[in-house]
Amino acid sequence: MRLTLLLILLAGAAIQPAAAQSFQKHHITAGLGLALPGNELKTVYNNAFSWSFGYGYRPIRYLQADIGLDTAYNAARVNEFLSNPQFGYVRIRDFEFMMPVGGRVVLPIADGKYHLYSGGGAAYMRYTERLRQPSQFFNVQCPVCQARDGWGHYFLVGGDVALTSGGALRLGVTSRVYQGTTDGPSVGEIPAVRTRDRWVNTYFHLSLSF
Repeated sequence: MRLTLLLILLAGAAIQPAAAQSFQKHHITAGLGLALPGNELKTVYNNAFSWSFGYGYRPIRYLQADIGLDTAYNAARVNEFLSNPQFGYVRIRDFEFMMPVGGRVVLPIADGKYHLYSGGGAAYMRYTERLRQPSQFFNVQCPVCQARDGWGHYFLVGGDVALTSGGALRLGVTSRVYQGTTDGPSVGEIPAVRTRDRWVNTYFHLSLSF
């Protein structure tokens, strides 16, 4: 009985300093990286440049709720042109959008200087053809542009390091793996049927925390 009580007191003494440490609740992240298609996309889509934006809310030190947007550019290698009476030939390219909504478990190390995390959740995926607008003052419609979308899930793993003493600015790397299905018209060489899709997106990112 005395040994059990002593162990409880020692555990409480070890946990108390970590619980007392301050932490930032809001985290805004922007990153650049690479998106790698897989499953049924592997033979029809290519690796593509990608960028990522996200917001995370951390109600307690070790848990964070996430929402974000990952975008890949020209993975389907669409390179078409639309003839417009006013602007001539306007280029059509493809974009792939992935919106993750979920959460993560955060493990602070060395008084919060380093963070390791892992998590997952639901994901919406949309692949679309879009016109390269001739000017920010015009919005040329694209009657031939097509799009397909669907739902799935994702999981992530990553880490970061504080660049400032208070941890307000952090540099890190994160990988998200998306699994799901999309359906709709053909975008690039993907067939106009329901497909099983996978993406592995890896980013180097900066986070502003407050």
